[in-house]
Amino acid sequence: MLNDSNNTDEEFLPLSLHVVVFSIVFMGIDIVFSLLTNILLMMTIINAPSLRTPPNNHLLNIGLNNVILSLCMVLSLVSVGTRRNDLVYVQSFTGFQLFIVSNCSLQYLCAFASICIYRKTTIKRPSLCLRMRKRMVTRSILCSWITSVLLSLIFCLSLMPNDELICDTLNPFQREFRSCESRSNLTSEQAVVLVIYIGAYVSGLIVIFSSYYSICKSLNLTGSFGKSRVSPWNRNSSLSSDMGTETSDQTQQLSSDGEYVKPYTISSGNCEDIIVHYQRSEHALTFEDIFALENPILAAKLKQNVFEKRPLKPTLSNTSTQSTKSKNCTFTDISPDGNLQRIQNIKNASALRNQFLRRDRVSLSSATKNSFIMFIAYLIFSLPLLVLGIPGALDFLSFEARILTIVVCRLLFYINACFYPLWYLLFSKRVRQCLLRLIENILIKLQVRR
Repeated sequence: MLNDSNNTDEEFLPLSLHVVVFSIVFMGIDIVFSLLTNILLMMTIINAPSLRTPPNNHLLNIGLNNVILSLCMVLSLVSVGTRRNDLVYVQSFTGFQLFIVSNCSLQYLCAFASICIYRKTTIKRPSLCLRMRKRMVTRSILCSWITSVLLSLIFCLSLMPNDELICDTLNPFQREFRSCESRSNLTSEQAVVLVIYIGAYVSGLIVIFSSYYSICKSLNLTGSFGKSRVSPWNRNSSLSSDMGTETSDQTQQLSSDGEYVKPYTISSGNCEDIIVHYQRSEHALTFEDIFALENPILAAKLKQNVFEKRPLKPTLSNTSTQSTKSKNCTFTDISPDGNLQRIQNIKNASALRNQFLRRDRVSLSSATKNSFIMFIAYLIFSLPLLVLGIPGALDFLSFEARILTIVVCRLLFYINACFYPLWYLLFSKRVRQCLLRLIENILIKLQVRR
């Protein structure tokens, strides 16, 4: 990893040439893809009316964070491709990269936590107005930026003095490192900052996992239906209904394991004239279960209002004390054509309502799936770099292996910049349609296509 030809007594140890070349090529490709995909996604969301919704503001926030991370990759290219003597403020330059990486990592975590809290709140309160939803998203984004900037600034200032040491550095994209014999001890201030930083990560992960569990529970994605329910015993049709208890062995059925089982019975005490055979049903769905599967939001709302008393309304009855007199005569069409018209109106309204419920169900499930996949990708790309920030995590490795490990983890973290927009552009049908419509409009304005 480090050139062995140099004497270890020198103050600075240079980085290997093949690592420099690989890092430059990788980050150059990543910068191009990240800038291109993030600009396309942000322009698509801004110009498409169907995508200008409060939850998609979180995607715009993630896209802005990806652009900032691309700027960090540009700074890493400059630092890894330039000698130490050519840079005027070396420590400030590497410290600024550490600040951007820390801020982007925290901003991703805060963004996913904000998305989970928004989904959880809107599922529990489906009647929340649009103004309140926009306010919720705006406040969550503002709070996430304030939190990430403050924590990243404190973290960077506490660890920046040791950034050039080969045994303590967290920024591997430097052409030269200062040699050191052993790892320096952390001060009390640095230990407190690391505890706060790790505590913020743990708190965010707890919020995200608990919110996803609540969302999946509301969408009926966890647990099973029909537990401890019974259904009539499926009696063999070839058996006579007049058979008594002596033929009870013939009413046995095969279980899932291939063994014969007897039915459960209920009898009226000592009298065996009335015997009821039944079997346990593990997958029976009631009307409430089916309705909850079709529309979990409305089902939860109805479940909350089931015990509420309906307010009394004035009627047109002459005997009611709450009745009112009708000013105009009301007539009802009781002809057969009128009945058919009313039935048809009821069918149309029911079909339209079912279509809206099905669309909301699919949209909510798709949004939850996409956000969960993005969160899993964030854990894969970011957790290794977070583990390296723990003091003593790489003390068992040599200096060459330590620098190589940090390089791999930092390059893995840089994949975040292009993965999220690329996922939406490739696997979201609505985003693809809006993107194609946007490109077509641009071509028409440029007079390339009529």
